Amino acid sequence: MRKGSHHSLEARRKLSQNNARYWRGKTRSLEFRKRMSEARMGKPHSLETRKRMSEARMGKPHSLETRKRMSEAQKGENHPFYGKHRSEETKRKIAEGNKGKYVSLETRRRMSEAHKGKHHSEETRKKISEAKKKLD
Repeated sequence: MRKGSHHSLEARRKLSQNNARYWRGKTRSLEFRKRMSEARMGKPHSLETRKRMSEARMGKPHSLETRKRMSEAQKGENHPFYGKHRSEETKRKIAEGNKGKYVSLETRRRMSEAHKGKHHSEETRKKISEAKKKLD
C-alpha cells in the first residue's frame, strides 16, 4: 500500500475480522495490557463510547464489596452535606411537600418489623423525654 493512501471500507472490515479471528481464545500478556492502558491514560472517552459503556452496565447489580465501598465513600467528612445545616425555609418547604402523604400499611408493617427487638439507650430515652416535655 502506498504511503498516504487508505484501505477501502471493505478491506478494513476484512482486516478487522481476521484480527478478531486471530485473537479468539488468546490472551494478551500483562506487560502488553499495561502498555496499552498507559497509552490511554488521561485521554477522555467520547460521548458515544461513554454511552455504550453505560448501556453495557445497565441492569447489572453492584457486588456486595462494591456497595460497601460506595457506602464508605459517602460517610462522615466525605458526605456532601457533612457539617452543613438546612435553613428554616428549606425545612418548611420539605414539611409542606410531605404534608398529606401517607405511608402504606405494607410499608408501616415492614418498618415495624425492622425496629422490633431494638431498644433505645438510656441517653436517647432522656433526650426523647426532654423533647416531649418541651412540647407540653
